[in-house]
Amino acid sequence: MRVLSIGEPLIEFTARADAPSTFDRRAGGDTLNTAIYLARLTAPGTVGYLSCLGDDPHSRWLRSQIEAEGVDTASMAERAGGRPGLSFIATNAAGERSFAYWRDQSPFRDMFQGGANLAALDNADTLFLSAVALAVLRPDGRGALLDALQRRRAQGASIVFDTNYRPALWADAATARQVIAHAAGLATLVLPSLDDMADCFGCADPASAIAVLRGMGQAEIILTTGGDAVLRCAADEDAVQRHDLPPAVAAVDTTGAGDSFNAGLLAARLAGLPNGPAIAAAARLAAIVVTHPGAIIPRAAMPDLDLTKSIS
Repeated sequence: MRVLSIGEPLIEFTARADAPSTFDRRAGGDTLNTAIYLARLTAPGTVGYLSCLGDDPHSRWLRSQIEAEGVDTASMAERAGGRPGLSFIATNAAGERSFAYWRDQSPFRDMFQGGANLAALDNADTLFLSAVALAVLRPDGRGALLDALQRRRAQGASIVFDTNYRPALWADAATARQVIAHAAGLATLVLPSLDDMADCFGCADPASAIAVLRGMGQAEIILTTGGDAVLRCAADEDAVQRHDLPPAVAAVDTTGAGDSFNAGLLAARLAGLPNGPAIAAAARLAAIVVTHPGAIIPRAAMPDLDLTKSIS
């Protein structure tokens, strides 16, 4: 496969706007959302998911949802007695979401203990993960995964890292900063948001965010700024490129906005699009996603991103 996404799948319950005590059940989780959108945008067999579920009916339902989206689940382990993590999402009038999690029982947390379950990293050209995935792993497994990513980077693999920062998942902000900086230092492409950099690293503006990120390593940086311009820095250049976006749309639910942006960007890159059109395609997908409830929109609502070059 070309892209292996790494992370924790969740069963996502989204409150209905017209009945806040009623929740719709969906597959979710940040790196899974990206994997699903990327699978929709690319050829069959392009995207795999490295994770772990249990053997209960809810895990089986979640696995079936992932497989139905065309994501390769061969790298998804199963642990007897495991139960998937849960996420309850509520949105305000502006579409901004808040989360409540039940994840302690998730088998993904123990997946890489003792260096287990890492062989699948050798089967993909691009490895995608987020700070959320690192946050929920136990420290020993997290260290094993980071060591394996360092090895794959040295072997020529692309490492794509989303700084997605959820304070409730970390023991403290200092630990989050240390781990995120370590992962960003291993990456070939870092996908931060200005909100992540402000909340975790205290960055007041895009310039300070880019300066902090540059201090972490030699990765390409593509910084989103909450609907304003996207800023890009090549790994070997000091210049910052500005990519202006169309006016922001009225959001119904911003869950999955960044995840779908990541997928649109990676799909466009795989198709051979240059930076400007690739960022525009990613933003176009995210703009559609936020007009629907939940992280994953219906297939019928997927926009045509005009990925005109063949994906091979």
